[in-house]
Amino acid sequence: MAYSVSDISKASALGVIFIVTVLGNALVAYVLIKNYTRLLKNRPTYQFILNIVLSDLVVGLLTIPFEFTRELLGNWVFERELCKIVEYIEIAVSGTAVYTHALIAYDRYRSLARPYLPKLDGKRVKKMIAMAWLVPAVMAAPYLYMFEVQMIPSMAKTICSPRAIPISWLDKFYEAVEFLVVLLLPFIVLCKCYFQVTLIMWGRSPMVATDSFPATSRSIIHKTKKRVTRTSGLVAATFTVCWLPTFVLSFVRIVSGTESVHRGHVLYEISMFGTFINEAITPVIYCAFDKSLRARIAARAICTYLTESSRSSVHIDQTINTVTQNTAADTNRKRVKFRNLDFNTELNHESCSEGLKNLNEETRLQSYSTPNEKIN
Repeated sequence: MAYSVSDISKASALGVIFIVTVLGNALVAYVLIKNYTRLLKNRPTYQFILNIVLSDLVVGLLTIPFEFTRELLGNWVFERELCKIVEYIEIAVSGTAVYTHALIAYDRYRSLARPYLPKLDGKRVKKMIAMAWLVPAVMAAPYLYMFEVQMIPSMAKTICSPRAIPISWLDKFYEAVEFLVVLLLPFIVLCKCYFQVTLIMWGRSPMVATDSFPATSRSIIHKTKKRVTRTSGLVAATFTVCWLPTFVLSFVRIVSGTESVHRGHVLYEISMFGTFINEAITPVIYCAFDKSLRARIAARAICTYLTESSRSSVHIDQTINTVTQNTAADTNRKRVKFRNLDFNTELNHESCSEGLKNLNEETRLQSYSTPNEKIN
């Protein structure tokens, strides 16, 4: 079988996306679970981030390999049942990620706009996460019936693509309801919450007043504002760009029916790649500006490197971002600095793990500090 340049290019892109998605999300999931007590317990935002990471891992592990094979071979070569199951998982779990993005935006907005309300408790968070899985799963259920392996004569290809519901108005109605519930409503919540967060952080809302703070505190708050605004804008902009083709695809199907955009259609391909790219860069978006996660990921990487490559003595002292090496004539010792660590020991797996456990004493969630919270 001859492979076209287009097929190889798209398959290669999917291969890169697969590696980045699995490795990036697996690393973040590992760090979050490993630091359950300090990061996940009683911290809704981190629980929502873990939910996104796990949903992206499900899509990456269970659907991208099939899409990679399809792009490389140019045909769907698997069974009819796999066609239905794989596509259902892809649609339903991607919807879970969309809902969880909206939940994170809501949690951040709530912590600023309603600081007097009690923190989201574990039961409510679990219910919200369950809803994020259940609603898209139910809304995507008709696709278990609609997806079929089809031969497209004009393309000379066998594809796995949805067939329209036989009743035309019902087919369009379903597409409209699915679009509204799974995509549009969460997107509106996300944009509204992040817009309000930006207004609050920059003093255009009466929720946060910083004039009464000392000069040093105002400087720290200003830096926090910039980070919050940058993160919120990046999340909203990235989500919009990556999911815009899917919005357009849904709108076309609402107007013209499900089969108007089939597998292999340029809009379908762009939509698929857009959602996969969003899943690949999710850990970067949510972790790049989060000091707690960033510190732990860096610490884990440093410990792994040193444990495997160094037999010299290591002094673990203070600051997470600096690794320096002392090269005295009579010693070959490495000094690794971890912020807020206070121990000095020979490097081995146990000592590094102990250091990671102690990393959190003064490292707090700083993304959205409210007036009655201490800003570190």
